[in-house]
Amino acid sequence: MSNSETDRHCEGAKRPKQSQRLLRRPYGPSRNDVLQKIACLPKTPGVYLFKGKKGEILYIGKAADLRKRASSYFKSRIPHGPKISVLLNRICDVEVIETQTEVDALLLETQLVHRYGPRYNTELKDDKSFPLLKLTGDSFPRLVVTRSKTERKATYYGPYTDAKLLREAVRIINSLFPIRKCQVLPKRACLYYHIGQCIAPCIKPEVKPQYDWLIREIKNFLKGGRKSLIDYLTERMKKAASEFKFEDAQFFKDQIEALGWFRKKRFDVKRPEGGIGLRGTIELKRVLELERLPEKIVCFDVSNIQGSEAVASKVCFYRELLNPIEYRRYKIKTVSGIDDYAMIQEALRRMVRGIGEGRESGMPDLIMIDGGRGHLNAARKVLQEENCPDVEMISLAKRFEFIYSAKRSEPIVLPPTSSALRLLQKIRDEAHRFAITYHRHLRERKLTHSLLDEIEGIGEKRKKLLLRAFQSLEELRDTPVDILARMEGMTEPAARRVIECLRRHQQFT
Repeated sequence: MSNSETDRHCEGAKRPKQSQRLLRRPYGPSRNDVLQKIACLPKTPGVYLFKGKKGEILYIGKAADLRKRASSYFKSRIPHGPKISVLLNRICDVEVIETQTEVDALLLETQLVHRYGPRYNTELKDDKSFPLLKLTGDSFPRLVVTRSKTERKATYYGPYTDAKLLREAVRIINSLFPIRKCQVLPKRACLYYHIGQCIAPCIKPEVKPQYDWLIREIKNFLKGGRKSLIDYLTERMKKAASEFKFEDAQFFKDQIEALGWFRKKRFDVKRPEGGIGLRGTIELKRVLELERLPEKIVCFDVSNIQGSEAVASKVCFYRELLNPIEYRRYKIKTVSGIDDYAMIQEALRRMVRGIGEGRESGMPDLIMIDGGRGHLNAARKVLQEENCPDVEMISLAKRFEFIYSAKRSEPIVLPPTSSALRLLQKIRDEAHRFAITYHRHLRERKLTHSLLDEIEGIGEKRKKLLLRAFQSLEELRDTPVDILARMEGMTEPAARRVIECLRRHQQFT
């Protein structure tokens, strides 16, 4: 029996359209088997691989939701074109690779397409120019998105299927690896240097070895297998630690923590109670009667002991996730004694002016102060003085967990089970932790400060050596220069400077 006769026998007297007929004539396993497998796919970002009857890969695609994207091929009410219909007719199996973000899925999709060369990834594309990633070929390369290969010395990756996601990938990589962003090297350090996102090769040519190392790491990631960015960073951190390269390991650890901000959360306003959502943020908008969703929230806290070593902290949360890139520590400069209100005002004013001068990112949707009504009023005064009174602001008091807002005369009291309250408590606790950590660091540094820090040529290594070898500075001062000079790590000029400095200090005390 011919193929056409088989079709008529299976479908009855009514002859279906071509696209419908192809869908009903699968090879290998039945269509129901494929659909059942798709129905069990995870609803996470990743890459899906459609396979034929011999296990060959027919098509590779990326998705923000694997189950939804794969099933859309078979649920579409709009007739497919002939090429897609042929592809669907030949699908006998589907395999997926989950990723942490859609950006990871985009990068992985391109790696797999290059590796396996699926037939239908070529046939289903139109003739438009797809975007590429380019590492420029100059001495201090930049990472950019392009659509043409015009620079011979440059290194290209791609093409990629989604320009918007590709730009997001570049933004993430540029934020995690402090390489140059300027098209032309400026004569002085730009904003990226001051916010820690560039090591400023424009004014520091001596950073060339470190810069080359950063570029090698980016290249290794872009050409490497199935690893997501966070997996790659984790592997590199463990490898550096095993090789006792602790500075490199710390770099990768910091980047892993910063990457937490870029992890995507799915967000459905109509169904905030379902799965992962922004329930606390949505409830906060309703409770505080805000005009827009407070996606970006910053919180200020202060820490001091009897006014000494006073510091303030600012932490930032974006869509209920930590955003360490925008954390700030402020060593209080203009306030003496115990005055929490004035300390909060100084820190807030420095942030607002930093935003105006371009040293900090844009204004948050909501500013939170750790404190009561008095702290809130003091902070609002700063916003009025700096001509930004419309910024939403609240305070959260530790006692009874009252929320104070300028819109209400009475505090807002939320139940302990409230998602909004739990979110505010989480942000407040993070600000407190960050402030305490910085305060302790300053105290410890002050306690370990020594006269030896003021002597030229006595660095941290020699200082530790001398403090371990002598029970007191007096004992060190009375040691003969020739004996001190023979110690490991010391020289006669250094020994002489140490003794002379300690003796001068004795004369003035």
